[in-house]
Amino acid sequence: MLLLDFHRQTRALSWLIVGALGGSAGVQAQIVKAPPLVLKPSSLLEERLSPQTRKQLPTYLQSNTLNERTHQQTVLDGQVIVRRGELLLKADQVDYDQVDDFAKARGNVYINLSGNVYEGPALDLHLDAFEGFFTQPSYRFLKNKAYGRADRIDFVDPAHTVMHNASFTTCQRKPGPDWVPDWFFKGDKISIDNDRNVGLVQGATVRFKGVPILPFPDVEFPLNDERKSGLLPPNIGIDNIGGLEYTQPYYWNLAPNRDVTFYPTYWSKRGINLGTEFRYIENAAPRPPFQGVMRFDYMEKDLLRNDSRRWGANFAHTGLIDPYLAGGGLGLNLSVNRVSDDDYWKDFSITNGIGVQRLLSSDAGLTWTNGTLTTGMRAQKWQTLQDLANPLNRITPPFDRLPQITASLQKFNIANGFDFRLDGDFTRFSSVRTDDCANVAIHSLSTYSNCAPNADRAVSIVQLSRPFVSPYGYLTPKLQLLGRSYQFDGGLPSTSFYGAHQGKTSASVSVPTFSLDAGMAFERNNRLFSRDWIQTLEPRIFYVHTPYRNQNYLPNYDSGSNAFNFASIFTENAFGGYDRISDSKLLTVGATSRFIDPETGAEGARFGIAQRLRMQEQQVTLPDDPTAKAGISDVLAGASLNLSRAWALDSTVQYNPKTNNFMRRVVGGRYSPSSYRVINAAWRTGNDESANPVSQQLDVGWQWPLHDLWGGADGDDGQGRGLGEGRWYSVARVNYDMLNKKAIESVVGFEYDAGCWLSRTVIERLQIADGLARQRILFQLEFVGLSRIGTNALGSMRNNVPRYQPLRQPTMNPSRFGNYD
Repeated sequence: MLLLDFHRQTRALSWLIVGALGGSAGVQAQIVKAPPLVLKPSSLLEERLSPQTRKQLPTYLQSNTLNERTHQQTVLDGQVIVRRGELLLKADQVDYDQVDDFAKARGNVYINLSGNVYEGPALDLHLDAFEGFFTQPSYRFLKNKAYGRADRIDFVDPAHTVMHNASFTTCQRKPGPDWVPDWFFKGDKISIDNDRNVGLVQGATVRFKGVPILPFPDVEFPLNDERKSGLLPPNIGIDNIGGLEYTQPYYWNLAPNRDVTFYPTYWSKRGINLGTEFRYIENAAPRPPFQGVMRFDYMEKDLLRNDSRRWGANFAHTGLIDPYLAGGGLGLNLSVNRVSDDDYWKDFSITNGIGVQRLLSSDAGLTWTNGTLTTGMRAQKWQTLQDLANPLNRITPPFDRLPQITASLQKFNIANGFDFRLDGDFTRFSSVRTDDCANVAIHSLSTYSNCAPNADRAVSIVQLSRPFVSPYGYLTPKLQLLGRSYQFDGGLPSTSFYGAHQGKTSASVSVPTFSLDAGMAFERNNRLFSRDWIQTLEPRIFYVHTPYRNQNYLPNYDSGSNAFNFASIFTENAFGGYDRISDSKLLTVGATSRFIDPETGAEGARFGIAQRLRMQEQQVTLPDDPTAKAGISDVLAGASLNLSRAWALDSTVQYNPKTNNFMRRVVGGRYSPSSYRVINAAWRTGNDESANPVSQQLDVGWQWPLHDLWGGADGDDGQGRGLGEGRWYSVARVNYDMLNKKAIESVVGFEYDAGCWLSRTVIERLQIADGLARQRILFQLEFVGLSRIGTNALGSMRNNVPRYQPLRQPTMNPSRFGNYD
């Protein structure tokens, strides 16, 4: 074996070896106290070596014989190995020119460059520049395990390669002489750019199962999961509203933190929709962080409605403008949602994957906070989409806030443990009303809000509390005073709802509230299901007293009743917003018991129960709502079980002890014994006061491998790679109305994993409105490591099936040391 450094004189190495052998006795005769070893970073362990580092690296040679024809030319013969940095070259013979750093390798040539392997009969290569060509080679890439053959491969530099008349596939070789890959493409020229992690194929056709299915003259494909500019796979599908659907996206990667996607869509029953999405993000110091998404859709002519110029716009932005302004951070939030017409929510319900709501809010806000003081200024405007075909499905438009100014000051642990908070809110409510207010008296009282005048409302809230906290419990008394005043444009309308208050141009109300929140915590060791647990018992008492102040005549701009649940039963006000503050004299009693794993701290089970005692009738109400009578409320009970990794159960019950009636029941569970196996189920019921069922729904969803039916074993292809080749999966979610005995929504599909390709088929039915649903058939074919074609069946499964796991998940780029020879 010979070891030579072509960048140094070979004699220097000889003298070094002789000196080391000859001086060994002297070393043994003298003891030298060496300094302690210190670890140092090495550039040799970097994933990518810089050109400067590569030039300084030595070249190691190994061969059976070495002949030096001149001082510049060396011939190595027999089991030749050449190694320099991340390059390994093996061949039967190598003729090396030291001056030009040029090697000619012949016979069983093998190259491993950073994990990418090339093999063939002949190679001409400049080692440092990695510039040359390979004849009749085969290749295998590390990043996506793709491989193939070519007539010739030109190496431009370590990051750029051009393959001529080459094939490409990710289907791994199987035993047998007749085996052919399920899919491959062969291009006139394939250019590999490892700097950008993309490949460019020219003049190629994809063949699947021997059939050409996707010809393309010039297209880029990714070498890993990073974003790449170029045409994306088309989406092809069928639905009952638009007919045949074809979308051809184009992705433009403007920068690492900015991109644009164009997605023109053709519907056979409707025409052409032009869509654009722009995304950006900034999180590199010293610039303040921000991010946003902008989307715009436009149809010049929609044959479905015989309408022209239909459009939808969405824009969302959040971020900081100045993180250090006056000792605090100044932030900006923008949200714009507008469409062209009232029927847009029906006809474009799933074009962007998230649906179109009937209440569209456009909002712009500035906030500033230093942790103690928080201020904000906001402008909000609504667009309400009415159901023109069904007047009974009308929505009352909310009031715009033009503007809203808020401020909040918080101080904790001041003056012997007291907490103090001061909030202020000034809002200008504005709306254009078209209803005839003179007819309000003959309609439902809820329509009175259509006649509420535009107004200015000022709100101030002062809170003072004193928490007493100990290891075994807490006690928190709190005083609150909420004051608000109104200035009505033109006075309150002359309708029967306002009664004696008609014509008033101003109003003011101040409401004090006292509350007392107390709880304790007890613990004991317990053993259940052959496991040790820490069991807790946590009783809680909540008392609130708010005197009655007449507010029912005031217009309602933003208040609504709180839902009856564990969160709202321990709050002071029965309403959200500021236009109604409930008069209350309540005592709420509840208890929670938890089972905690003493080793991990994980919660294995939780049980809770709560009930409220109303000591006097609540007189403050919203229109059409009855007063809340004195007495005991319904009982709330809930349970959550997570006793094992596979099983999870969750339930909530609202029970009326007076009528022996379950007003509401929600029981849900999940079974997930391993990856790609999950079953979710939820049963929801609701009854009225007379115990008559109002709703009964069963929601079931799952993802499960079908080979479990015949006892097939799982494969192990690594994390995020499915359960092995040749596996079928069933994926579905069904929401079933048990009262009307019909499915409300359903998504039913199948997936097949062939290793190097996946297929997905989904039949989707999603409810848009009562009596209106969109039905689609989705089919998608994914060539692993190349692209997807068809409709976005994967997106439908992700959005609709809880805890769905894609069969191929993004992974980190493999290290070059993972395929190191």
